[in-house]
Amino acid sequence: MITQDNLQSSTLLGPGKSSGPTREVQLSLFMILVVFAVDLIIPLGVAVGILYVCSMAVILSQKPKTLLYFSILISILIWLIPLITFNNQTTWMAFANRGISTLAIWVMYIIGIRHSRLNLQVQKHNRELAHKNKELEQFTYVASHDLQEPLRTVTNFTKILVEDYGTKLDDTGKKSLKFISESATRMRQLVKDLLDYSRIGQERQLTMVDCHSLLVHIQKDLSSVLESTHTTLVLGELPEVRGYQTELRLLFQNLISNAIKFRKKEVAPQIQITAKEDNGWVFAIQDNGIGISKKHQEKIFTIFQRIYSREAYEGTGIGLAHCRKIAEVHKGRIWVESEPDQGSTFYFYLPKL
Repeated sequence: MITQDNLQSSTLLGPGKSSGPTREVQLSLFMILVVFAVDLIIPLGVAVGILYVCSMAVILSQKPKTLLYFSILISILIWLIPLITFNNQTTWMAFANRGISTLAIWVMYIIGIRHSRLNLQVQKHNRELAHKNKELEQFTYVASHDLQEPLRTVTNFTKILVEDYGTKLDDTGKKSLKFISESATRMRQLVKDLLDYSRIGQERQLTMVDCHSLLVHIQKDLSSVLESTHTTLVLGELPEVRGYQTELRLLFQNLISNAIKFRKKEVAPQIQITAKEDNGWVFAIQDNGIGISKKHQEKIFTIFQRIYSREAYEGTGIGLAHCRKIAEVHKGRIWVESEPDQGSTFYFYLPKL
């Protein structure tokens, strides 16, 4: 989801905002006066055009009218010196320099106008993005309340039907109720996963996260699953990184849960988590599971993309999409190296934020 921080940082580029542009105008005026004084003290002796261009560059983010006034002012000052100091020693070179300087100033004016128009387009897009953010927030509200409530009602009434009338139903009726209950449960989980996906990145506070400590807590939370599946989880030396703690927790938990879910039959899962420094940190989650063929290794990170049927492996097909979005929120990336029946190693890179 697009965040308000991004909108604000882009909008501040617009012309005529708060005290920033005022300081720019004052600085530009000061530079122009200094350059004019130097030009007056050493008349026609130096090419001051580049200095005038620098003073013009300071105010490129101003309104078109301000740019026009400054362009006219600087052009007048450029030609005022030769009019004041003209004598027999004045050469054509002096006028050529003044002409080139004037041309450069008006080129800067054109660039400034273009910059101003681009800023207006950015502001327009920001307004559109803000509107879309509101729509996404409304969708989140509808999904969390209006969709969850009827699904909860269907599940509850199905349970009542089973309890009160289960003995009066034939096999077809019992199977139908079971199918309705399972479908409603899956739908509730799907809605929850979609909500979780939409919320990724909304926690905007970066903190220092001790990955080893984080994984120890995850290991405790998953202790019953680890014991029932006889999973061995080995933690290497893991760093402290700057990131979003809730999202990083979900990232590690999803990858560990996937490694357990896609295990080989009658083979105890073995999962090893390591990290190495490489202009940031590259984490590796290695397992001895069923593996993934190369043709599916990009597809698995797309939302709702499943390799196996729901009957073979439960799930909504969003877990790895969560992982990709979390890595991208941290300005990193995620990928997998695997061969069928040879296990998988999921890597994700986190730059230093």
